[in-house]
Amino acid sequence: MADTEPHVSVVVATHNRGAMLKEHLAAVLRQQGVDFEVICVDDGSSDETPEVLAHHAEQYPGVFRYTCTENRGPGPARNTGAAMARGRFIVIADDDTFPTPDWLQRLIAARERHHADVIAYALQPESLELPPERYLHYRNLLVTGSVLRRDYIGPAFFLMPRDLYLAAGGFTEVLLAAAEDFEFCHRLRRRGASIVFDPSVSVPHRFSTDWAGVERRVHATAIDGAQAYRMLGRSVPGLAMRAVAKMLAAPLWALRAYPLDLYWAALRMEGLFFRYRIWACLFYSERHRRPPS
Repeated sequence: MADTEPHVSVVVATHNRGAMLKEHLAAVLRQQGVDFEVICVDDGSSDETPEVLAHHAEQYPGVFRYTCTENRGPGPARNTGAAMARGRFIVIADDDTFPTPDWLQRLIAARERHHADVIAYALQPESLELPPERYLHYRNLLVTGSVLRRDYIGPAFFLMPRDLYLAAGGFTEVLLAAAEDFEFCHRLRRRGASIVFDPSVSVPHRFSTDWAGVERRVHATAIDGAQAYRMLGRSVPGLAMRAVAKMLAAPLWALRAYPLDLYWAALRMEGLFFRYRIWACLFYSERHRRPPS
């Protein structure tokens, strides 16, 4: 493989998840039936991540490559990996997913089956034992849905031609902890690219097991999501009005979106999202990213 260009380049951005990264790479590197490479970008980790990456590079020469950068966020890290990629296709993967050995085969087959430029794949919860895991699973379904979609804009779990990735400019280089994938999908769609979400292709995903992790995710989505939509030319008053409407209707739509035992937790998280989103609409700046507690 070292002497030929791989068919698929799997690009992984990681930050301070050394232990989980070992599990992730063990799953990704056992792919079958596809000529592939894995490129991992350490986005400024301060844990054992550099040692984990160096070990895998030694164990899988020609298949696994990595680089280390300063902490700039997942989007710029993925762009660094994409610039290193040699494959015809790029697959974006997160370090908290654990694909089965036929994952890449199924992604390529789905792209051919749907005649799509981009194929987005689904997240299958690794565990639903704890309430935070279950909440995040249902929250994710609010965005992706659970049926085939040909109008997808959502999380950046997808396969696409490398040429399309580069022509579209990749992810924004602005430091965003969330919503960088939504912004990229919008730009891809504006270029006329077809993005199909096929839930028949899924990967086990490890959701956060504590409410503090959930709150961090809600915060990032509310704050950086507002910034991403601003970058797309959306009006700030419009964003604020949609936040108000969503909050007012939350007691009704949350009944359908979440199981009853998660209902009050869901309303609490919507309250946090609303507070952060309104703050972002009124006061956000690159130098002051966190709203007052």
